[in-house]
Amino acid sequence: MRICQLINLSIAIFLMSCAAQKVEDKHDERLIRALWLKIPIKFALRDKDDNFLTHPFYDIDPAFKKDKRTINFFVTTPEESAFKYNIDLYSGRLYKDLDYCPVDDIWDFYKGELDKPNFTQGIIPRTYDQNSTPQKIIVFGSKEIIEKFKYHPTNYDTAKIVGSVILEACENYPCDLKSKWKPSQILVAVNSRDPGYSKINLMHELESKVDWTYVKSMLVNQEGVHQVGKKYYPAFRISKEFNLDESIKYFEANAVLANMVVLEKWRAGCFKMYDDLWEKSEKIRAEKVGQQDKFLKLFKEFYTLRSDEFYACQKLVRPANINDNSRRLWFFTYLQAFTNLAKNNFYYSCSEKSWAYNPKVDSERFFNDQNKELERCRARDFEKTFDQAINGLSLLKNQTNKGFRFVEYDTQRGGSHQKIYAWIADESKAQVCKNKKDVVTENSFDFFPQDVVWQNFNSNEDKIVE
Repeated sequence: MRICQLINLSIAIFLMSCAAQKVEDKHDERLIRALWLKIPIKFALRDKDDNFLTHPFYDIDPAFKKDKRTINFFVTTPEESAFKYNIDLYSGRLYKDLDYCPVDDIWDFYKGELDKPNFTQGIIPRTYDQNSTPQKIIVFGSKEIIEKFKYHPTNYDTAKIVGSVILEACENYPCDLKSKWKPSQILVAVNSRDPGYSKINLMHELESKVDWTYVKSMLVNQEGVHQVGKKYYPAFRISKEFNLDESIKYFEANAVLANMVVLEKWRAGCFKMYDDLWEKSEKIRAEKVGQQDKFLKLFKEFYTLRSDEFYACQKLVRPANINDNSRRLWFFTYLQAFTNLAKNNFYYSCSEKSWAYNPKVDSERFFNDQNKELERCRARDFEKTFDQAINGLSLLKNQTNKGFRFVEYDTQRGGSHQKIYAWIADESKAQVCKNKKDVVTENSFDFFPQDVVWQNFNSNEDKIVE
């Protein structure tokens, strides 16, 4: 090698070193500190050293700065990941949502093979989109510079918004009416600490740097398609691509920032409701006679007056800690199963002693009133409904294209191996993997722990409880 080549090489190395040093990294300042789960141990898990656990959605300030277009986020799925992850707001834990596999674009816009995302996926903390779900964001930047993905996020990151897309979802096929497509905004951003993306400020600048057609095709294909017989139809589509100004305007008009003071007050009410129901149930168990009669009367009163509140609370607030009181946790788990079914197009018929499909007559009312059905229940037979609710939830998806599954530990292949103990909403669609061996189906016994059963109250006379 010539002297001049050595000098040029040395200069290049020096310049690269200087460029690397200019990358601002405040990793330690982006540490997530436990706030939301600093609550009594009977309501929340702690780590092995009895420290409070963090909740990445509630413990981070989004710190949206309109003038700089920056916003905080935490990583849910890294670029080139073989698996897609989501967050369970109930536990604050990530869980595996689906496996990526090679697929063709259902819209046929991208002519190649879609495999893994070429972007990082994340969530904006304390921020809900127009559908009351956590606000999503996709971020472009070097994997070496962006905050590292962890199954339990310990740090957040900051991104610079350059635009957004409106991703529309059709829950049930056929998707022939505009009203069936539900829109949600996905923010598009870059990691401004990355020298390769620091000068990108607008959507069209990003589109010229990345394979934008691949990006859009991944977004509309990654969560699956509708399957009708042996045919497949789109379940997602991108209806709009917004530039920077339009994106900020849409975000400010539709996104909702969680009011933590209000949420904490509401959570305290949930805790009180859980304690009240548990204490009354335990008092009934201590009775020597008439336990089933008294519990049915208690449940009917509770469900009639507080089922909506209970359904809302169970989405975000844990009623029990498996490490503190396992009996209490499973008691509420069964009540949650009942409520999940009853609030999602099913009802329990006491005369038939089984769950059945319950169509809606309008946006608010079901054809069969669950409260009236409970009036027909006999105490001797009523408690069968809870074990049957588990089976009902396993069949819910066949009727409504959405369902639930109970996750103790997310230990499936590629799982986050996090301790969750919660009902997880399951709205996944069919995946059309080009290699059938890539299709992963969960075993039926993974739906709910087989060693857990409803603990019956003592039997009593066969009569209708007034």
